[in-house]
Amino acid sequence: MQRFSIVLLAVLLAAGCAGTKNSKDGTAKPAPKEKSKSATPPKPAKAQPNPGPVIEPVSAFSGKVALVNAPLRYIVVEGTIGRLPPVDQKLNVYRDGQRVGEAVVSGQSRGANFAADITLGDARAGDTVRSD
Repeated sequence: MQRFSIVLLAVLLAAGCAGTKNSKDGTAKPAPKEKSKSATPPKPAKAQPNPGPVIEPVSAFSGKVALVNAPLRYIVVEGTIGRLPPVDQKLNVYRDGQRVGEAVVSGQSRGANFAADITLGDARAGDTVRSD
């Protein structure tokens, strides 16, 4: 096995040395460039296609009003599990596409539902709540 390793090393060294031509100072000469057969200039590379717009995920929150307590001016919003807005975030309340109120997220939450205090306007069950 040792003899095979030595023979293999010698063959690799001989093949490596045979491929380079040394000048008088011991440095390797660069390989000569091949001339192209045609006299026409090379064609420019095709332009890369436009990659298009960069799409970033939206961090806006959206939910529906599940319960309204008008005397105490708070609502319970049904959101998405694991994706609740932070406490004290302002949310806009929409009904039929029109903004009808504003609410601020309070600290109470359970599962996908959380409470918000109505600060402006009013809200009804079924209204849409969004952070714009």
